[in-house]
Amino acid sequence: MTVFSATDAAFEGFRVTWEKPRTLLIWTGFFLVVNLLMPLALFGLGLNSRLAELEAASANPSSDPSAALESFMALAPLYAVLLPVGLVVQAVIAAAVFRLVLDPEDSRRHPVQFGREEAHLIALSLIYTLLFILAVVAVVLVGGVAAGLFGLAGAGPLFGGLFGFALSGLLVYVAVRMSLGPVITFSEDRLAIFDSWRLTQGLFWPMFGTYALAIIAVLIFYLLSMVLVAALGALLSGGDVAAVGKVMTPDMSSLSAYFSPGQVLMILFSAFMSAVYNAVMSAPAAVIYRGIRAGRSAA
Repeated sequence: MTVFSATDAAFEGFRVTWEKPRTLLIWTGFFLVVNLLMPLALFGLGLNSRLAELEAASANPSSDPSAALESFMALAPLYAVLLPVGLVVQAVIAAAVFRLVLDPEDSRRHPVQFGREEAHLIALSLIYTLLFILAVVAVVLVGGVAAGLFGLAGAGPLFGGLFGFALSGLLVYVAVRMSLGPVITFSEDRLAIFDSWRLTQGLFWPMFGTYALAIIAVLIFYLLSMVLVAALGALLSGGDVAAVGKVMTPDMSSLSAYFSPGQVLMILFSAFMSAVYNAVMSAPAAVIYRGIRAGRSAA
């Protein structure tokens, strides 16, 4: 029996951002600071030319792969800075959304903070990443052996297609069943690595539908917002549509060239969309967990 409303859960992120505009503004400011770290770190480390080379190589299928790999390796210091920052950012915003959904009356908490709950979420992300890598390695090894056997029987291409389809389905199934791990970890103040699997028994399809609806809704919101931003950009550029398109490929020659008016507009838009996206994608799990917890308490 479903203990939550799929539509309510899917649109909870939109609801909390609509009802808490101050919180949304703070989250947007937080992501604005985070978004500024990328260009500042890029130019500060003198890697802007390397990124431009990598982007050019990605756009040109006939480019030298070794040159692209060299540019990618040169960007390692940048990734070494941004990956830990990304983990912290995700933990901070996820915890903020969980807090808002599970305990909306707690006005003592700041919308952006870092403490024990956020540290637990970072640890859980690292554990899940490690488990995912180990699982993929195991599946690939088994699949490789099976592919060899089917290849000998002349059914290699058919097996490859079926295996890829089955693997994709399995990954989606496990991801949905394990998706309550972060909110359980937050709510119970402990690392809840496998608890989600037990709690979500029999709830895969309602949860899958909820997440699918949330993704579709945020994509529609993004596209509509993008249309408005493009219209505003065209207005600021005097109707120059080509200038609006150039915003998508910023000038990496210097820091001052990078922060053109159009790029600043895109950075602000990206910060706003990041705040909305994270709220929309984090809130459903909190609503689902709240419904399961309420159902168990009533029982």
